[in-house]
This record gives sequence, structure tokens and C-alpha cells, in this order.
Amino acid sequence: MELTVGAGERLALVGENGSGKSSLLRVLAGLDAPDAGVVTRAGRVALLAQAQSVGGSVLEAVTPPALAAAQGAFEAASAALPGGSEAALLAFADAEEAYRLAGGYDFAGRAAAVLAGLGLDAGARADRLSGGQARRVLLAALLLAPADVYLLDEPTNHLDAGGAAWLHDWILASGAAFVLASHDRVFLDEVATGVAELERGTLTVYPGNYSGAMALKATLREAQAREFGAYRRRRAALDEERARRASRARSAGQYNHRRASDGDKLLAKGKAQNAQGVNAAAARRLERQIDRADAAATPKPHEDHRQVRLTLPPVPPGPLEVLTVRDLSVVRESEAVLSGVNLHVRRGDRVALTGPNGGGKSTLLRALLGELPHSGAVTWGAGLTVSLIGQHGEELLGLGTVGGALLDANPLLTPHQLHEVAAALEVPGGPASALSGLSGGQRTRLSLARLSVTRAQVLLLDEPTNHLDVRAIEALEALLLAFTGTVLLASHDRRLVKRVATREWRVGGGGVRET
Repeated sequence: MELTVGAGERLALVGENGSGKSSLLRVLAGLDAPDAGVVTRAGRVALLAQAQSVGGSVLEAVTPPALAAAQGAFEAASAALPGGSEAALLAFADAEEAYRLAGGYDFAGRAAAVLAGLGLDAGARADRLSGGQARRVLLAALLLAPADVYLLDEPTNHLDAGGAAWLHDWILASGAAFVLASHDRVFLDEVATGVAELERGTLTVYPGNYSGAMALKATLREAQAREFGAYRRRRAALDEERARRASRARSAGQYNHRRASDGDKLLAKGKAQNAQGVNAAAARRLERQIDRADAAATPKPHEDHRQVRLTLPPVPPGPLEVLTVRDLSVVRESEAVLSGVNLHVRRGDRVALTGPNGGGKSTLLRALLGELPHSGAVTWGAGLTVSLIGQHGEELLGLGTVGGALLDANPLLTPHQLHEVAAALEVPGGPASALSGLSGGQRTRLSLARLSVTRAQVLLLDEPTNHLDVRAIEALEALLLAFTGTVLLASHDRRLVKRVATREWRVGGGGVRET
């Protein structure tokens, strides 16, 4: 594959989970060597990986190592100045210059702006942050590292709408080049100047943002299909004519001298030989035309027959009044997360829970399920069954295998059905696969597949698109749109919310308001 990233370019890198996007980013960053070919880098390259541990304070975690070392040397040289020796003055001058070149004098201001934009506290302990907050610390560290090319792997994961908007503005204001591996379609539409799609080991680059690139891809595929169809029709016609000519040549070669009179035998034999030669030569010319047509043929377009099948079974409709909440309050560590919340949900509502990180969306869902201490009244309709997908796959805790997780959702599944659902997940090993060996995307797809076998009338989904590729997100959209029950969906995926939700609750500041 070939890929060139120009100065200031913002290239979206898209593809299915497992297609190799993260591996390609590591090769571009120089962390892994390619099996073949050469990667040439001009300038400094910085990579935001999907997973990495952080420690110390948040400010320490986002300070570039080179700056931290320069600052330490500068402070030591400053402390040695009172001696007044020439060596101390020279050491101080060198240390001060290194500190300046490392960006030390303006780092505090830049760090404050980045941390504020990502909603982080500079003095907080990085090792005590939530997974989402730790992810934002890694992003902040990357953005504060001087680089000419930034490689970002799922940069909007765990960012709320405000954080995503801030990152969007930061990227557009930067003069650096970016390669952005992301499933956030709205984000890629807003920032990408080109799209590189990794599909079946082949990288194809399209101009424009994500929507434009996918529209161009569809147009090119349609043109390819038409050209391939025309080639197939022409080849079939050539095959038919070649077979006809070859048949005539064989018939002429089977000349029977007994059928001609004695005077006409020589003439009849000559005509038969001539007909045989003419038709055999025509058949050979047609074979050469077929070979040339095959060599110049447009390849057959790839047809992806795989489908993410997440179709929910029919469910009893249940009561019309699904949920009533009166004066709900939740207090954590003496701080009110939610206070005096009143809500009403009817059958068929698809409610999106939006708001900033830490605003209380997950807390609200847990309180509605009775998993958190709370005051006030939460009343579910009689006989309702509720199914949850947690932000971190909590519903899979304590389950050992894929088959066990599916049976936990529906104990009546047959062995054949278990294998059928596991095959749709594209998980090696089928139902016997251990959950501990699944990737983040596979675990999320498994949680979604549990929805395909449950008979719940209410779905509670907490950031279900984390770790999903675009193909799976579109399958989730179709599932939710076809679902006849009730959905409460906490999500930062703006396109998913826009397409699916019939109502929106804004959660934050201790309250919930409908927008």
C-alpha cells in the first residue's frame, strides 16, 4: 500500500475493527517496523494510542519528557547561580536556552488551555481518574507534545460534545498534519480533508470529508459494477461466437467423401478444408480477443455478504406507562449528583441522555435500575423487562464464555442458535470463546448481540458505540429504529442521537431537563 500525508493535511483513517488501523498508525509512528516497504518521516511524529497507563498528577502526566528534563536542569542551574562562578553562569545560560527551546516559558498557558478544553484538573492524581478521564489525559499530553504530524487513534472516545467541539477547533487551528482513526462520523465530516479506507488489506484514499468520500466510493463501485457487467456480457458473446466457429470447424473436418459423387469429391474436399480453416482461424482470433478482454477487464466489485444481524425478536408490548420518576435525588460523597428529578416515559419513546462528562447520565441510569442509593420514587410499569448495556461492559462481569453470556440473556437458546449468533459476531472459537480473550470491540458487539436474543421491552444503553466500527454502529441504528419498545440512550454520538432519538434529556448541574 502507498500513503502520503502532506503538510497540514487532515486524513481520516477508517475501516472495520481488526482491519489494521492501529497497526498502521504504529508503523507510521515508527513503533513497529513494516514487513515490507519503507516509511519516510519528515519532522516529528506523535501517536495517541488507544490504551496506555498514566501516573503522577495530571499536569505531570501531560508535560513532555524533554520539557520536564529541561526544566529540572534549568532549576538546578538556577540554584547554582549564587556561587557566581563562570562555569555556573555558562551552565545556567545553556540550561535556560534548552528550557526556552523546549517551550518552557509558554507551556503553563498552553497546558491550562488544553486541560480546560478537555475538562481536566491539573492537580488531580492521574492514577485515580476514571477510564474516560485517563483517556483525556493521554490526549492532552499528545496535544501538548511538539509535533509536525499527529496520529490520533479514536480521539473522541470518552469526549462529551463540548470536548469534541474543543478538539475540533484545536485541530483546525493547528498547522500540523493529522491522521485520525475514528468511528465518529460527524467529527470526521467536520475536520477531515481526505479519507483513507483500510479494507481487506488494501488502502484506498478518497478526497473530501467522510460523507463525501463514502458517496464517491459508492459511485465508483456502481461504475465498476456496470463496467464489469459490460465485460461479462461481451465475454459471453465472444465465448458463444468462438464456440460456434469451433463447432463449424469440427463439422467441416468431418468431411465424408462417400457422400460426394466421383466427379465432385476433390471440389467437396477442398470446400470442407477451406471451411475448416476459416472457422478454426476465426475461433483462434476470438480466443485472442477473449484473452485481451480478460486482461483489460474491470475487476469484479467486492460484495460484502456479511451482515451484523442484531434483529430483536418480537416482544410483548407491555404497559403504556413505562417509567415515572418523582423527586429523584442521588448523593455521592456528600455531593448531590442529581436533585429533584421528575421524568415520565411512555411506551415507544426513544430518549437520548446528553450532557457533559460527569454530568450524571450513567448515575441516572443506575439509579433508575435501583443500583444506586437514592431518594424519591422510581416506578416502572408492571411486568416490564429491562436490558442494560453499560459503558464498560459491566453486564458481562462474572460471565466466562460467549455462549454463557448469550444464555445469561436468554436461557432458552438452543446450541444451534448459540453458534448462529456467535458466527455473526465473527468471534473465533464460537460459543466456547472465553470473554477474557475478546477485544473491546468484540465485547461491545457481544453486548449488542445479547439484545438480539433478549425479550426485554426496555433498553438502557450507556455509550454503546464505544469501540464499535461504523458498520456495527449502523447496525445498532437500524436495531433501535426497528425496536418497538422503549429506549433510554446515553451517548455522545451526535449522528446516532439525531437519527434515533424521539426525545432528548439534557443531564447536568444536578438536574435533568427536556430539550
